[in-house]
Amino acid sequence: MYTIGNEEVEAVRRVVESGQMFRYGDEADGHLNEVVKFEKEWAAFTGARYCVCTTSGSASLVCGLAALGIGPGDEVIIPGYTYIATALTVLNVGAIPVIVDVDETCTMDPQSIRKYISKHTRAIIPVHMGGMPCDMEAIEAIAREHDLLILEDACQAVGGRYRGRPLGTIGQMGAFSFNYYKIISAGESGAVITSDRRLMERAFMQHDGGCHLWTQVQKMNEDAFAGGNFRSNEVAGAILRIQLSRLPGILESLRATKQFQAKHIEPTDRVWIAKYHDLEGDCGVQTLFTTDSESTMRALMAKLKEAGMTSFSPIDTGRHVYCNWIPIMNRSGSHHPLTDPYKMEANKDLNMDCHKDSLPQTLDVLARSLTIRHPIGKSDDERARDVEFINKVIRDL
Repeated sequence: MYTIGNEEVEAVRRVVESGQMFRYGDEADGHLNEVVKFEKEWAAFTGARYCVCTTSGSASLVCGLAALGIGPGDEVIIPGYTYIATALTVLNVGAIPVIVDVDETCTMDPQSIRKYISKHTRAIIPVHMGGMPCDMEAIEAIAREHDLLILEDACQAVGGRYRGRPLGTIGQMGAFSFNYYKIISAGESGAVITSDRRLMERAFMQHDGGCHLWTQVQKMNEDAFAGGNFRSNEVAGAILRIQLSRLPGILESLRATKQFQAKHIEPTDRVWIAKYHDLEGDCGVQTLFTTDSESTMRALMAKLKEAGMTSFSPIDTGRHVYCNWIPIMNRSGSHHPLTDPYKMEANKDLNMDCHKDSLPQTLDVLARSLTIRHPIGKSDDERARDVEFINKVIRDL
């Protein structure tokens, strides 16, 4: 979370004092419908027609996959660098995650996608890691060629764009996270967006399996099915509405820092700024460097630390690197064998061949990469001083 203040406190106070903290309420009784208002505002911000506010980014991905009809017998392609939730949500709907390489952008490598497509592949989940857009032009082309669905995981790229198109609107559906570590936050929350009413209705049913029992829910055309309970609440909705009003300013500051660094940092044959697919649309939360070796990356990190500049390598994040996903590596897809996708008869011919050494390209890229995170509110003078120091460190390696 980048910033929070009195506006959020007052929004929460307003909801608590109203006595209505449940999503479904009656405006005549003073209910504020904060969640519904946020859904409309987030849809408008992204340019989507519909939004369903959920409890988390993971819930949003589950709702998206369910809406798209993904289930047993299906393979879903995901990258080897993402939070484990991307893989777990595929298993949650009974499908099998097929993990592919990232390239030096630390986002999904389109060439690796092609290697893993089979007759069982139904969907691709591109993950816009660290606010960095994937190569969506290439991914869209592959999806069209093989008649695959796209569910964008924009959980780390709230407000990002790709060549003028809001992230989350390029595929059939897009999922977002608003947990504590994201660009805007309600502590834990999420959203799934689409411009297809049928998909919205199915996502809504998955997010609330009892939605047809509430008079506040508009009549739906889709037949009801047994969904779950991923409903958000009015406190989260109120916070998110204030956070959304802050988002343009947050992105403006972050992007200014990243774009300044992209323009002024001087590459060498040992260290350079990683390739990006859309610098203007990048959320700007970080600058990603690529080095010629892990030893160079470690030396750079140490020099930055000496000067009090925080950096990290993707290889060290643990939970974001595929080989650390214990349930996936062990093929433990559920608490019960009869609901375990790895043991389902419908999945017996699917690609489950994933082990710790499956993606050497990904492990190499992550070990040679280094990230500097950006705070908001940097002045031009501070940006210039940072760049001057980074350039000196790179030259002196």
